[in-house]
Amino acid sequence: MNIENKHILVVDDEVSICEILGQFLRKKGYTVSTAGNGEEAIEILDRTEIDLVVTDIKMPGITGVDLLKRIKENQPVTPVLITTGFPTLDTAIEALKLGAYDYLTKPFHLEEISEKVKRAITSKQLEEENILFSKLVSLHEVTKILASTLEIADLNKKFLSYSTRMAKADGGALLLFDTSGKLAISETLGDTFDRGYWLEQPFVAASRWVASHKEPIVIEAGGTDLHSGLLPIPEDLQSLISFPLKTPSRTIGVLNLARAAGRDTFSNLDLEIINVLASQASISIENVRLYHNIRDNYLKTIRAFALAVEAKDEYTHGHSENVMKYTIVLARHLGLPDQEIELVKYAGLLHDIGKIGISELILNKPGKLTTQEFEEIKRHPELGARIIADVPFLKSLVPLVLHHHEFFGGGGYPSGIAGNEIPFGARILSVSDAYEAMTSNRPYRKSLPQEVAFSILMQERGRQFDPHVVDAFLDLMRPDGN
Repeated sequence: MNIENKHILVVDDEVSICEILGQFLRKKGYTVSTAGNGEEAIEILDRTEIDLVVTDIKMPGITGVDLLKRIKENQPVTPVLITTGFPTLDTAIEALKLGAYDYLTKPFHLEEISEKVKRAITSKQLEEENILFSKLVSLHEVTKILASTLEIADLNKKFLSYSTRMAKADGGALLLFDTSGKLAISETLGDTFDRGYWLEQPFVAASRWVASHKEPIVIEAGGTDLHSGLLPIPEDLQSLISFPLKTPSRTIGVLNLARAAGRDTFSNLDLEIINVLASQASISIENVRLYHNIRDNYLKTIRAFALAVEAKDEYTHGHSENVMKYTIVLARHLGLPDQEIELVKYAGLLHDIGKIGISELILNKPGKLTTQEFEEIKRHPELGARIIADVPFLKSLVPLVLHHHEFFGGGGYPSGIAGNEIPFGARILSVSDAYEAMTSNRPYRKSLPQEVAFSILMQERGRQFDPHVVDAFLDLMRPDGN
């Protein structure tokens, strides 16, 4: 064990004891500070990082037992060795119950002291390693939340639940700033800690103070020495932690956690754990918000593209929107996961984007197209795929836009692939697109009756269209079987 940087505090009202122990431990390689009473010891503990405290149990003023309680409350991992000149079993049991690592009897056997000091410091190192591991697990869990949760409400609920468990709190509330800059309750947890509870003035005051000062606070039951603007917590609580949620650029909210009356107060260790969780979760929440903003802009961009195409073709106004609606309900009916439904949805809006490169004379021609004109029309899937391929957030739509005119039995365009070679989303899009086109007016014909369109889908089932997709579409459109 490396003892060069280990700092021991010896506390005894007998100066000779402090001198003897200090000299002995220094020879063993430790850094040693001494204190003649409990008050002096507390001052040293407040300003110095101490690895081990060796204290007499009986001292005037703050006793060794009082000092032990104070250390366990504020520095719970710091081991304490109790020394006593009255070695009784009751004394030993009392000290150990209060959290002492071990006890020593006077007069001392120096080698016994050396061994117990070494074991105590080793124990502290192991406990600190366990705490570090716990923090790493917390970071890992929050990172997993970030990776797997893209819905803000779900993320908020998971974060509050995880924070409450890790801090061993009885209840909690997550508050976030809304778009108007107002701090509002987003999520609550705990049987008796509902939204109305957290709207009581002590919690509102604490949340505002923390958001304004950007630093955490702990308020204990009966506490009177409070910062300006803060109020005592209700009698049914023992302790309250209020913690700011900060990203590198701003404060996004406040996390409140409470322990009920009769329980231990929150410790410095609890604050450290919440600090780790809050710092990671704040970034997660901000990233999910950013994701939603990007997704909203993404949808606006897609709609703008679709409108640009339809502006060229007077007969297809609303076509892409309608195809999108069909693809959404059809994809859901077929049991696709949400992520794939989103792809099909946006592909429905953009499937004809390539027509922006086709002459309006061809698109609006009232008569039958020539072979050359039809070949020009057949270019639109490839043109569309090329247009969106260079847009990062549209790239995943390329296979669906490219292959929505392929035939299930082969012979479609542009690639002539068949069956399962055609992306499933493109097969859904193919049926939705065909049905919407058949039941809408075109420059070369009037809209077909619905039953005629259904009949054509059945005729082309297995040839142009995927039979499974046709069956699902008709099941949706004719749920009574007629």
